[in-house]
Order: sequence, then structure tokens, then C-alpha cells
Amino acid sequence: MSALAKLCKSLGAKVCGSDDQDSPVLKELSNLGIKTSVGPNYDMLNKCDTFVYTIAVGEHNAVVEYAKKQNKKVYERAEFLGEIAKNYEHAIAISGTHGKTTTTAMLGYVFEVAGKAPTMHLGGDALWCGGNLKIGGKKYFITEACEFNRSMLKLTPDCTIITNIERDHMDTYTDLEDIKSAFYQLAEKTKKVVIINGDKIPKKPLKNGAKIITFGRKNTNDYYYKNVTQSGGKFSFDCYYRGKKLGHVKLNILGEHNVENALACIAVAQFYGIDFCDIVAGTKGYSGVNRRLTLINDKNGITHYHDYAHHPTEIKATLNTLKLLNKNRLIAIFQPHTYSRTKALFDAFSTCFLEADILYLLPTYAARENYIVGGDCLDLFYSINGRQNCAYFSNFESLKYELDKTLKQGDLVVWLGAGDIDKIAKAYLDT
Repeated sequence: MSALAKLCKSLGAKVCGSDDQDSPVLKELSNLGIKTSVGPNYDMLNKCDTFVYTIAVGEHNAVVEYAKKQNKKVYERAEFLGEIAKNYEHAIAISGTHGKTTTTAMLGYVFEVAGKAPTMHLGGDALWCGGNLKIGGKKYFITEACEFNRSMLKLTPDCTIITNIERDHMDTYTDLEDIKSAFYQLAEKTKKVVIINGDKIPKKPLKNGAKIITFGRKNTNDYYYKNVTQSGGKFSFDCYYRGKKLGHVKLNILGEHNVENALACIAVAQFYGIDFCDIVAGTKGYSGVNRRLTLINDKNGITHYHDYAHHPTEIKATLNTLKLLNKNRLIAIFQPHTYSRTKALFDAFSTCFLEADILYLLPTYAARENYIVGGDCLDLFYSINGRQNCAYFSNFESLKYELDKTLKQGDLVVWLGAGDIDKIAKAYLDT
């Protein structure tokens, strides 16, 4: 929402808005000349022509209903994003269950290095531009396309990346086939080219005639990689296109999973005519996204990372990467994100932390949800306890006491989750 507010301001609109609590984001918007308030401001709302809300508050929120009664043009965030994207010559959507934010930010940087002046909109803070928005020209609009609530289907992009498809957001979808169907609908809405992970997604002809380009490890893909090496958790590989070696690519971010994210970026960049040497410079210079395997503290011989991982596949990838960095103890602190996800992926959550020597669990971050039986973090604790060294903490004070008592020099600690666990980590490290 804040990225859209900043983008509208840059396009010459008068922008105002509210949130339910004060935050650095509101302060940032205020500093940009955007009028903000904590709590509803009906005076501001009465003066606006267009009202945009996030599905996180729901369409039956009192302020949303008020705006509708006042006959404002009312858009849910994804609808409004779709309208914004129409103003650009080339809209590029990055979708998939995992890797959207990193791939969006990396692709934006590749385009920037190549002098394409992209406008980039994403759901995280890219380190290379210092935020969730990079304002560029009107030719390229690179945006993250989230599958929650089928939001991605509000876009009609020229180019779509689908990084992977797995079960997630089961409060939106009935099953995996329903999720696959939604991604296929996005592909059918794409005008020019769809770029998919051919190792994980079947290549299916599109009725709209859009071109399909595949990437992955297997040499049956259009773009594939070989000769993968790593140093300090950062990976390098040889990139091939249909049997021809294009060159060597070196990444400056942690995690083998980012090899495939980089390959997707290479495919898009080459489709838009970017020289491979500029692509190599962009992928090598790309510095990451905040809260994605981010080093947050290295104090008293104990290293602390934060990672946004909140799905079992992401958690496994993060823990496997951190094992490469430290042969001593790995301590994972996890805050589940939503009851519905925990319940839907319960078996996978019960076994995805095995690389951690110690696991500490925190109460579920409910986000938009009410309590769901069988999806609470305590249920997860009872399933995991006995399989590995695991403990549950209902409050910050008990967690802090345990960490102070347990942590020792050489330990690596990772704070995992998509809720407010970054604030919990900061509170601990500031004490």
C-alpha cells in the first residue's frame, strides 16, 4: 500500500491515507508530503475522488463501507495495481509461491544496470533502492504479483514469471489443482511471454498464443544451469540457453534457491534485449531484500539472521543455507504466520526444522485471521516436541530468559517468519 501511495504521488496525484497504528512507514509517507493519520480520518476521505483499501482489512471494514456509500471510486489494492500497470508500455509480473520479492528486486536491478530506467513495485524493501518502490520511466513496470485472494489475476501483463507452484494460502484455494488453475489463468492473461520453472511446472500450451520460455536445472529447459559452486553460502553457476553456454554468473546473495531466481531474471532480460554482460553485472551487484537472509547482528560471538520464510519449503532452504555458514549450533526461532497456513501445511511444518539444533516456537501471528482449531503454534509444538530439541514460549520475557541462558559463542541464530518477529528480534538484541 505504501509503495502505491508513493507511486501515485510521483505521478502527480494528491495522496492521503490512514493506518490503524503509527509506524516508520507512516512517517516516511508524511515526509514525502502525503497526509497521513492514525485511525480513520473521514475528513480526508470525504475530499478524495478514489479510495483504495487492502484486502487485509476486508471489504466490510467500516471505512471501506463508508467510502462506498459516498460513491467514491473504490478499488481493492490489487485492482488498483492493475489499473496503474496499464499506464506503462511493458508490465512485467513476477508470481509464484516462493521467491517473488527477491526475483522482482533482482530483475529491477538488472534493468537498472542496463539503463532501462524501470519502475519497480514490490512487497519488501530492496537494499539497492532503499525501499519497496523505485520510480523510473514509463516503459517498464516490474511488479510483484501475489496469489493471495487471487490478486495476481487483476493484472494483464506483457510478461509473467512463475517461479514455482506449491500449496499455500489455503484460505483462498480449495486444493493444489485450484492453485495451478489460478496461475494458468494468469498465464492466459499475459500478452507476450510466460517464463516458467520447467522443472516444477508442466509446459502447457496457451490459448492466447503467448510464448513460453522455461528455466531450471534440467537441460530440457530453454535456460538451464550447470557447474554450481558456492563460497560462504553465495552461489555461482554456468548459464546455458538451448545447449549454448552464455557465460558464468556469480551471485552476491545467500542461498542456492536464488540460482533459479537469477535464471528467471536472465530469461526476462534477454527477452527484452538486454546484453548478457549487463545481466551478469546486475546479478552480481544485486544486494538483496531486507528480511531475506539478512544479517541483523553479530555480537559477543553470536550471529543473528532474520528471514521472511513462513512456508516449510522456504524454511528448509533457509536452514540449509545457514548450515553452510556455521558448523556450530544453529538455533531457529519461528513465529508461524496465520492459523490457516499452519493447519493446511501442518505435516510439512512438523518436519521442516530438522536442520536446526534447537527450535524455539512463538505464538502464531494471526494477521487477518481469527483462531482456527488445529492451526495454533502449540499444536505444532506438540507435534515437533520429541522429534528434536524444541520449546514453546508464550511471551517475550520467557524467550529472552531462555536465550540469555542458552546462547553461547559460535551459535548462529535465525529469526524466522513473516509477522512481527523482526520487531521481537530487535527488542531482544537491544536489551
